[in-house]
Amino acid sequence: MMTGSWPADASTGSGALTSITLSFSEAVDRVSVLEQLRIEPPRVVRGVRWQADTLLVLTFWDPLPADTTFAVYLLPGWTDRHKVAQSEWQILSFATGDSLLPGWLGGKVTFRGSANPAMHLELSDSTGAIHGVIRPDRKGEFYIRQLHVDGRPLSLVAWQDADGDSLYDPAFDFADTLSDSTLILTRAQGRALKLTMNVIDPNEPGELSGGFSDSDSLIANYQLRLYPDSLRFEGDSLAAGNAALLPDSLLDSLLVAGEAPSLWLREAGQFKYDGLAPGAWWLLLFKDQVPDSVWSPGEEPAHFEAGPLWLTPGGTISAPRFEIQVPDTSAAETDSTNAAAVDSTKAAAADSSSAASAESTGDDG
Repeated sequence: MMTGSWPADASTGSGALTSITLSFSEAVDRVSVLEQLRIEPPRVVRGVRWQADTLLVLTFWDPLPADTTFAVYLLPGWTDRHKVAQSEWQILSFATGDSLLPGWLGGKVTFRGSANPAMHLELSDSTGAIHGVIRPDRKGEFYIRQLHVDGRPLSLVAWQDADGDSLYDPAFDFADTLSDSTLILTRAQGRALKLTMNVIDPNEPGELSGGFSDSDSLIANYQLRLYPDSLRFEGDSLAAGNAALLPDSLLDSLLVAGEAPSLWLREAGQFKYDGLAPGAWWLLLFKDQVPDSVWSPGEEPAHFEAGPLWLTPGGTISAPRFEIQVPDTSAAETDSTNAAAVDSTKAAAADSSSAASAESTGDDG
């Protein structure tokens, strides 16, 4: 890696230099270093001189201009003598005058996970002042240099320029905003070069999945219902996890055909719903004992998530696995059988008693 330089990193008052020197901790591949080397503002290099593959001297045709912050940097990808590619940015910043703006931001921005030629980035500070609008390269990578390192909060907006005017319209353009501690540059931490931003359509569908089991030996005849939060009625409230307390006014609406997507589940106790619109959802899973596709709260076991579950654009929800308690009818059937047997015995005893009484009456005659 680059370990030293002349002028030194973050130095000021270097004057009208005609050359700079870079030193490395070990021998490097010369060609790869020169391919990944950049100078900002750009300068025409007159000569390149190496010493033992660890010291590089760059000479310019013209002296560096006064009162200018310069950046000499190596993009990731150059290799050492063992052909090991370097993944880190290597940056030298210095000023020919007394004012130094050594701050750097860099990273990668994508649209739906891939580089897109219509991407733009806009950097502003807490006062609303815009420091610049830039375009990432064809790989989606970007850098912004010559920034203050005085701790001022910054905000970086990446957007997909849908109308091609290079202007950010929050009401129209898809965007992603980064505004946190990673964008506060100080003397001690003046560079943030691994920023990642991914712009997606706010209506990008997502996915909900999960699993369940029941106390029955056979998982069958289950229905999954997903209800958008927009179906909540004013004055109604949901008792979390208690499907039996679903308000009647809401239940009536949920059972209207077409109000909610449904999916039959018949095996393995797993469910997955693709193409779900982002937003807040409730999940109802019930066992359709009477195959009418309608949930009867008093008769059919169910699981109800009254969260609601929040699905972000293009996101996923993994619902926790749960168990549905299916009523055990075997005990009731046994009790019924036993009761029938008792009733039969009582009836037989009554018949026997009546016959005996009749015989006794006949003898007295």
